[in-house]
Amino acid sequence: MLAVERQSRIVQMINERQTVSVAELTATFGVSDMTIRRDLLRLEERGVLQRTHGGASILKSPPGDHPYYARLHEQVQEKLAIVRLAAGLIRDGETIVLDAGTTIARLAGLLVDKRDLTVITNSIHAVNELRGAKGINLIVTGGTLWEPTVSLVGPVAISTLHRFAADKAFMATPAISLEAGITNSNLYEAEVKAAMIEIARERILLVDHTKFGRTSYAKVAPLTAIHRLITDDGAPPATLARLRELGIDVLVAPVGENHA
Repeated sequence: MLAVERQSRIVQMINERQTVSVAELTATFGVSDMTIRRDLLRLEERGVLQRTHGGASILKSPPGDHPYYARLHEQVQEKLAIVRLAAGLIRDGETIVLDAGTTIARLAGLLVDKRDLTVITNSIHAVNELRGAKGINLIVTGGTLWEPTVSLVGPVAISTLHRFAADKAFMATPAISLEAGITNSNLYEAEVKAAMIEIARERILLVDHTKFGRTSYAKVAPLTAIHRLITDDGAPPATLARLRELGIDVLVAPVGENHA
């Protein structure tokens, strides 16, 4: 087993159990204590876990990850403009995927009057927005609850997603750059987003202008995996031009029209 594969599995084990010991990891993978300790050091350096005496534990709040409720009050007008544009792309009768995050939760709130719409999501906030909507067939992935975003992650969530095929996936990210593509501030969510990309015929990324030029450690996908990007009018024009050159349909939502 390659080191990257072993480390990915270690992350899954910690996500499922909250803590792991060096002893059980050496028994599981058939490698030395030194190898496991080196794996744990690398994962700690990436901000995935916290090493403890004799093992490692899950990070409850990854470095650089603002709490969900704090992010609710960031770029509010920009997010509203973006999701209004995104909602207009959703047709009755479609199957769509929604990931976790404040922007996507706002989008979910605009879908309650849709008819015969199937929504697959790992976001507890999106579920709360859509529960009780008569025209919505709501499918929740299941998985391990990730508190920082109140979302479901891990092997169960990923396995559930792979059982479906969707017309569109609507996703957000805290970091997008021309050099690194789409990245995320924790590995768990990055893996779920990657699975959503795999099952959707059309992939749509929703990002406000503050997310451009940022890079985080967990790779989600290259820019070319996205068909359409929706942003606000504060986004850097040169970057948007380059995205269009890559074949991405870029839609810009005018924020001024949404101010009360």
